[in-house]
Amino acid sequence: MKNCRGFTLIEVITALMMLTVFTLILLPILGIVYNERVAIQQEKKALNFLDITITNWIYESGTLETELVDLNTTYKISLIEEDSQLLKACIAWRGANERQYERCERGKR
Repeated sequence: MKNCRGFTLIEVITALMMLTVFTLILLPILGIVYNERVAIQQEKKALNFLDITITNWIYESGTLETELVDLNTTYKISLIEEDSQLLKACIAWRGANERQYERCERGKR
């Protein structure tokens, strides 16, 4: 009769090798997913900064910020007054995923 009381050494080494390969494949993918999530959060912050800038232009006639720095990300805001009642504001930044982004919005007094 055969002795079947446990795994052989070859089976254990094979299982550990498969686990290592799957881990090595999965780690870079998780890094990419993390960077994309951070880039989405940066876009939300940028749109919030843009809304605040347009709101300040509508309700206050002071100077507006053209550059903001938040957690190692520099947001550059460009303002174009199309006429005295209409403003076009664009914000540009480099995301955590190393892509360049730009979003624009308009505001009217």
